[in-house]
Amino acid sequence: MKKKLGKGSLSLLLVALALLWSCNIAIYDNFCLGDYLLGLVNLPAWSNGTTGMHYTVWYSLVLLIPAFILGRRHENHLFAVSGKWISGVIGGYLLLSSFMFLSL
Repeated sequence: MKKKLGKGSLSLLLVALALLWSCNIAIYDNFCLGDYLLGLVNLPAWSNGTTGMHYTVWYSLVLLIPAFILGRRHENHLFAVSGKWISGVIGGYLLLSSFMFLSL
């Protein structure tokens, strides 16, 4: 059975947007889309100026949670399963690391 594009296919696209939003891209002089957009609206991207906790990583959960839900609900669509697993692993890591940070 050949899978078709559909709502579930957006899952992998949302994961890519979450990574683009939260990661520094080295080949573009460590450009981070989330940092740039937060700077435009005068919101901090880091807890201590340019160090500390990187808030854009946590904002990326706004994209990872719907990516997981779409991938889970529409597993018969193209890229839905890979989007579900990638968003689940990254989101799970973020949530697990936040509990570990709080226990220190």
